[in-house]
Amino acid sequence: MSSESLPIAPAAFTEAIKELPLPVLYAKVSEIRNSIAHLHRSNQELRTFIAESCESETDKRELEGYIVENEGVAVSMTKRIDLLKAEVESRGQQWIELDEKERGEQNGNSAPSPSQAANGTAEDSEATAQRGSPNPASTENSGDAQAGQDEEGVYL
Repeated sequence: MSSESLPIAPAAFTEAIKELPLPVLYAKVSEIRNSIAHLHRSNQELRTFIAESCESETDKRELEGYIVENEGVAVSMTKRIDLLKAEVESRGQQWIELDEKERGEQNGNSAPSPSQAANGTAEDSEATAQRGSPNPASTENSGDAQAGQDEEGVYL
């Protein structure tokens, strides 16, 4: 991580997301889940390297330190998802779990599970109507456009 950028504090994050439209909140969740997946993948690669190739005890300890740091960041990101969920629900909206579908796609499963197939259509239609977009990730850039694409501001 750059020494110039620090993560936003949870209280500031909570305040900042109050101004965001619902589709942008869901896009942020998608972005955070993607980051968490990359952290988990990176940790797995580090563990494999430590087990198979790392010979120096000093290097092993250093790499294990990175794994612990990544796990801490993943926990922090999960807390941000919880804050986003709380914000959606505080607006009187129902929280829609997009992670099941996204996790299936990340694992190479693009077919919905039977419960998703039976219940997914109505829920997906409702979610689309609430968010205004069938793909919350596609609204991420539109959220930037709505903000005027200023260089200044709060980066979530």
